[in-house]
Amino acid sequence: MSKKEYILKVLDATMEYFPLARGLKILINGDALDDTTIDTLVNILTKTIDEISDGEAKRKLQKSKEFLEKLKAIEQESNLKDEKSIEMLDDMLKNI
Repeated sequence: MSKKEYILKVLDATMEYFPLARGLKILINGDALDDTTIDTLVNILTKTIDEISDGEAKRKLQKSKEFLEKLKAIEQESNLKDEKSIEMLDDMLKNI
């Protein structure tokens, strides 16, 4: 499952508690997804969590926020591994 698909699933899961999810889903569906977009989503969720009084909604939105943060961290870690692999291949290529 791609990063975009994960985020769309999170938005689907929060639609009942997070009315803005419907509009965000439309934007994400038609737009390229990058770290800035994920950061923006996390910021929106943080503000919404702070403003909401329903305990169940707050818990679900907090879990969604944590999921997005973890997704970003995993992707960044993967990118670092890819960079290290490319550097290793470049070094090997220099020795040929």
